[in-house]
Amino acid sequence: MKTSLTALGSFATFTSAARFLLQIPTTHLVNPSTLPSTTHATLQASGPPLDAYLTRSNTFNFNNVSAGSYLATVHCRDYAFEPLRIDVGVEEAVEGSGEQKDMIKAWQTFFGNEWDNKGESRGEGGNGLVIDARPVVAKYYYQERQGFSPLSFLKNPMILMAVVSMGLIFGMPKLMENMDPEMKEEFEEMQKNGVLGSGSTNTAQQIQNFDLASWMAGKTDSGNANSRTQSPAGPAKKR
Repeated sequence: MKTSLTALGSFATFTSAARFLLQIPTTHLVNPSTLPSTTHATLQASGPPLDAYLTRSNTFNFNNVSAGSYLATVHCRDYAFEPLRIDVGVEEAVEGSGEQKDMIKAWQTFFGNEWDNKGESRGEGGNGLVIDARPVVAKYYYQERQGFSPLSFLKNPMILMAVVSMGLIFGMPKLMENMDPEMKEEFEEMQKNGVLGSGSTNTAQQIQNFDLASWMAGKTDSGNANSRTQSPAGPAKKR
């Protein structure tokens, strides 16, 4: 009878469910007392998830957790928390004693990676284990409107072109006054020859009268003139 009671007790210990707590520590990033009441944590495995809401002691209490491997996720409106892998199993309290006890192990994990890719350990122990659920970053849902900045105004290419043009218009006379007489004569000669787009040669008009199709076909004005002068001689020879 005593042996059967011992076996029944060991069986009850083997089938008992584990319990642990997820605790949000106070850091420079977040004060857990200021978190919204909708903050909750879930344990996800193959079945339906286990859900626990934030208590006054800034913890999430999970009771009656059966053996298995779980993904613990803290859902919060204002902050993002690191996900955790939590394994719940049964081990012998003392080797060879036959007494079983619940063992809970927690690691940092990463979304999108293989399940066996474990990060840093976040705790290991029996029932009542407290595991830190650390916040990672604050969530921002709105983009702040940028104020007026003179530098951003000057980055506009149209504004830069206007500033350079105004500088040339008002700065060129000053340069001409302080220019060396020989250089000034060369500059005026270049203006007369149309090198600078003024004088007898109208550069803008030449660009407008340029025949791109004839140029691509290999035709020029001189070629057309030569063909016109040679065309009467051709029939004369044939006659």
